[in-house]
Amino acid sequence: MYILDTCAFLTQNHPKGEIATISEIESELNNRQSKQYFTNMREIGLKIREPKVDSIDKIRINSKETGDLSVLSSIDVKILALAYEIHGIIVSDDFAIQNVALYMGVEFTSCSGNEIKELRKWKYRCSACRAEALEKVDSCSVCGSEKIFRFKVK
Repeated sequence: MYILDTCAFLTQNHPKGEIATISEIESELNNRQSKQYFTNMREIGLKIREPKVDSIDKIRINSKETGDLSVLSSIDVKILALAYEIHGIIVSDDFAIQNVALYMGVEFTSCSGNEIKELRKWKYRCSACRAEALEKVDSCSVCGSEKIFRFKVK
């Protein structure tokens, strides 16, 4: 089963076969065409599923390990959790989603053909004092600077 992220509805491009998504996806559709495509797909068999809390927790833990948690929306986390839970294939152009999927051994493909080729792990660094953190913070715990950026570790 293919688990569709927002890109599938925006581009109207996804693999053929059994498809599903989560109910909140509809809130990310920002134009008439993608909303109509979502409605049409529901009428011809798009399944709306919700992941279990345990699966969502597992995604949060793993995305924290890769450093992607702060860039994933709650919808992204649920899409990943559903694919993980039912052993589905995620259809997403989002590199953070793809990165966590790769880390967890969840299959993925993209709407555009743009897929990550290697796993990346991320950390955060203060641009003033260069202190590092595993999670995104609003300000540096060492010097107080608010200029924190994400950088690739691996």
